Amino acid sequence: MVTSRPADGWATANDWANHRPLITALYRDQNKTLKETMTVMEEKHEFFATVRMYKARFQQWGIEKKIKAEDAVEIFRQQTARAKAGKSSVVYIRGRKINPERLQRYRYRAAAIVSEQILMVEKELTSSPSAVSPPSSHIVCRTPSPSPEDPPTLSPQLDDPTDFKVPHECMHILGNYVAGSVAAGVWRQASTAPVPDAFTWAHYLAMSQGLIAHDRTREGFALLNLCFEQYKSHLLNPDPFFWLATYKATLLLAHRDTALGEMFIEYASNLTSLMLPSTHPFNLVWERINITGLPGLQQHAAALFESYLNICREHPGLLPADQNSLVQMAFVFIQLQCSGMVPYSFTRDALGGMMRLLAGSVSSEFLLNEAKFRMACLLLEQHRLDEADMVIREILTWIDSLQDTVHNEFSHLRCKCLWTMFEIEEKKGNIKEASQIGHNLVKSCRNVYGPVHLQTIDAISALESFHTRNNNTDAAQDLADQFNTYWTYFSDIAGKKKGFPHTIEQPWLHRCIELKEDERLIQQVVDLLERSSWLEEP
Repeated sequence: MVTSRPADGWATANDWANHRPLITALYRDQNKTLKETMTVMEEKHEFFATVRMYKARFQQWGIEKKIKAEDAVEIFRQQTARAKAGKSSVVYIRGRKINPERLQRYRYRAAAIVSEQILMVEKELTSSPSAVSPPSSHIVCRTPSPSPEDPPTLSPQLDDPTDFKVPHECMHILGNYVAGSVAAGVWRQASTAPVPDAFTWAHYLAMSQGLIAHDRTREGFALLNLCFEQYKSHLLNPDPFFWLATYKATLLLAHRDTALGEMFIEYASNLTSLMLPSTHPFNLVWERINITGLPGLQQHAAALFESYLNICREHPGLLPADQNSLVQMAFVFIQLQCSGMVPYSFTRDALGGMMRLLAGSVSSEFLLNEAKFRMACLLLEQHRLDEADMVIREILTWIDSLQDTVHNEFSHLRCKCLWTMFEIEEKKGNIKEASQIGHNLVKSCRNVYGPVHLQTIDAISALESFHTRNNNTDAAQDLADQFNTYWTYFSDIAGKKKGFPHTIEQPWLHRCIELKEDERLIQQVVDLLERSSWLEEP
């Protein structure tokens, strides 16, 4: 395609008029891109024009490829009305036939306000089929003409808005993949296995966002890049929870920044297509996720999580029987329940078997206090500081009540409580108290995790950011020096290992809510654990 003025000059007004039907057919009817249209016109018809010239003509001719929001609402209104009457539909906008797949993609990717409008007109027609407004003049929904190439088929009813085709296909593909991997003996969980590698990866991903939040942007993105690199090894050697972690990572990144979530989807799907055969189940799943985009994944996350966990639950060999691993898996169910990613009934049934095995143990009490900690984090986010402080102190009292031999097993929870108290005091404006708790937090992290562990590094970055905000430059500089020293060690270890320096042995090390959680859902878990006989001796 030419980039400079051709020898014969640009297309004249007569040239545009003579070639208008062909250009319209290529660009609008055959859905070619502008670049493809220009190439065809130049190479086959010696018709030369710039991008700006084409766009000006398209505007003059009234050619639009994008579906407007009001047109989309009207299309789904007409389709719904016809479907209720048992009629199939083909859609035309200003005489141009619209591909059904394009309409489906539009629905998945539409803005929230447009999706609500579509859902509203569908519900109105469902509850009152007679409530049909006059159709738009430039939008036509009619019965398709019979084609000799296509066998007759029954007209399907429109899918329920919460039950689309693409998520079900993803569930079906992953279900067959998990079942096949189990049958082939690919996944054999050891009786004392640590948290699956997928959770270690997801934890480091969450920590990268914490560093960015503490103004350590360069280090946060370096850690994020390390996570992206490690995704390759997980892709080639996935554990049973690879897709669970992938879904969660996408939602986590999108929760912080929509662009990051979309970037990860693009990266992971492109990487999968390069490293695995086109027919591999993972490629088939990404093909479908790319149709829905990030909005579709967010909308159907609950169904996808529930389906995947149900698959794993149907294969007992994937869920280890030792007490530590049972606690780990129970926590995952609790976390997803609090985020609204799985329904309460599913969580209750799934936890039932696990909790019966933990009945009367301190582990069941630990899970109750972890659920309470999630409530404290939510109260902190809502600036209900006194309530959050009361819950945190209640948890610390429980930890202090344990025997010394058991007490140290919950040092991770103590560190998280200190971190939350640090943030509560700062939000209350108690700078001196916050500073003291912050330094105790860093000291505790060094003792529990070691100086170059990411938990300690993250705590140092948070305390450094705190002192910077409060103009305590000497303390901030001292912490910055510590951070830089420890980060250098951490990076060196990561470089030598070509991976994560430390394996995360609990999936709950992160001290804040990673995904949006709901107070009512958290309270359901707390109530369930408090009133259940699982906490009593059998």
